[in-house]
Amino acid sequence: MCERLPVLAAEYGLHMVPAVPEDHPGRANVDGEAMTADEFCRLAQAAGARVLFHCTTTFDADAFLDGAFPEDDDEALPGPETATMAAIEQVRRRARRHDGQIADVQLCVVLDGVAVFWSRLASWGAKLVDDAEKAQDEKNNMVEQIRTSQAKDEQAEITRISRQLQDDPSFREAKDPQARRRAADRLVPRPDEQDYEAHRIRTRAIHEAISALQEAADAIFAEYMTQVPQLADEVLASGALDGARTIPARKIHLKEFLRKRSGGHTPPADLITLMMELPQLRNPSSAGALPAARQPEETLFRMEQS
Repeated sequence: MCERLPVLAAEYGLHMVPAVPEDHPGRANVDGEAMTADEFCRLAQAAGARVLFHCTTTFDADAFLDGAFPEDDDEALPGPETATMAAIEQVRRRARRHDGQIADVQLCVVLDGVAVFWSRLASWGAKLVDDAEKAQDEKNNMVEQIRTSQAKDEQAEITRISRQLQDDPSFREAKDPQARRRAADRLVPRPDEQDYEAHRIRTRAIHEAISALQEAADAIFAEYMTQVPQLADEVLASGALDGARTIPARKIHLKEFLRKRSGGHTPPADLITLMMELPQLRNPSSAGALPAARQPEETLFRMEQS
């Protein structure tokens, strides 16, 4: 087509100008598939045009490939042995073979103050664009599948570590962050400093375990708060406060009783306060409040028997 343009221009009495009016206020575009270059020049002659503007675009393989196949997600792909990566590599080879060739021809004539443009993309260029789009779509689908699979595997590992931590008494019963950190280091040793992915998974698992334990403790002690009298009877029946002669000592024994009963969770101070307000727990001499299950001669403090 580029070789025929001078012949077409001469045939239809048009003077060729190697440029197109980029900023013309009035523009119209003609589909290159709907009208041939000959028909476009014939239209220009019939409308009284005297000048045929034209320009060509040279194909830049590197620019085309950079736009067609972003490399930001290549590391998520399994390798060039996949059919998708083979298709992409084929497009790359074809693009480099056409590097420097004319990929697009654009013609323009000005008719009654309107710049009318006609363009045609080389057949190999249209096929290259189509194949690149298909290959990129397949690549995007594959990347999404891989990332979804990786996310599932990662969450499964986080859940496994989190449950391991929750099931360990030393982690579950840790009373402060330092104790919990020591328990975590023992159960799930810190990975190599360069293994950022393992560090991230371990950190998320620890946070997930702490949140799960806190939710479990909140649910357990919320129920305990509605069962204070029954819990008091259970404490006395168990003998957990036997030998505790002072209120501070009884609080310590009560806290330990609740901790064991809840599966290792530290009871909140509000629950301890409410329970210690009950006379049978606060007053060591309130043996009359003992449930019938205990023997009549039993008392909280055997040393006071005479």
